[in-house]
Amino acid sequence: MTSKIAFVLGAGPNIGHDVSKMFAGHGYKVAIVNRSGVGASEYFKVKADLKDPLAVASAFKQVRDALGEPNVVIYNAFARHFVPDDDAFSLATSTFQADLAINVSSLYAALQETVEGWRDLATSPKVFIFTGNGLNVAGAVPQLLTYGVGKTAAAHLIEAAVRSYGSQGYNFYYADERNPDGSPVKQDRDAYAHAETYFQLAEEPEQGPWDYTFVKSKGFSKF
Repeated sequence: MTSKIAFVLGAGPNIGHDVSKMFAGHGYKVAIVNRSGVGASEYFKVKADLKDPLAVASAFKQVRDALGEPNVVIYNAFARHFVPDDDAFSLATSTFQADLAINVSSLYAALQETVEGWRDLATSPKVFIFTGNGLNVAGAVPQLLTYGVGKTAAAHLIEAAVRSYGSQGYNFYYADERNPDGSPVKQDRDAYAHAETYFQLAEEPEQGPWDYTFVKSKGFSKF
C-alpha cells in the first residue's frame, strides 16, 4: 500500500513539531520545511525561507521528487511584529511587506501548488489546513497589524478555496483554537490539540466548516 504524505510548511518546535509527529505516528510519510532545514531523522527536510513566495514551488518540487504528491498540506508559518497601539503604521514598509510575504503570498503559492498537484493525485485524503486564530473576526488590533491582516487575508483565501474547489473533493480549513468560552487562546495554544485536530480533519472525507474553531479535548465548537 502506498503511504500517504503530509507536508508541513513552517515546522517549528511547537505546533509544527507535534503535527509532524502525529502524522508520522499514523503511518504518513512526512516532509517539513523551515528556515534551518533541520528536523527529526524520519522526516524529509526542506530548507526554505517563506519570505520568498517563489521558494514554495521549489519546496513542493523537492517533496514530489523525493516522496510523491502530498495528500495533506499544513501551512503553519507566520510572521509577526508588534507596534504601539497608538501608532499602527510605524512599521517600516519593507517589514510590512516581508511579513505579508510569509502570512499571505507564500500561503497563496502553497494553495496554488497544492491544488495543481491534486489534479492528478488518485489517492485520498486531499486536505489543506492553515493554522489560524481569531484575528480574522476580532476586528482591527493595531498592535498586531501585520499578523491580523495576514490572518484575515488567509481566512479569505481558505474560504475562496472551498468555494472554488470543494466540489472536486478537496477540503480546506482555517483552524482556530479557542477557550471553552469562545475567547482566543492567544499565547496559550496547545500544540498537541492542534495535532489531534489536524489529523482528525485529514481523516474526514467530507468538507466540514472551513472556519474550524475548536477547543482542546472537545473538538469543533461553533462560536
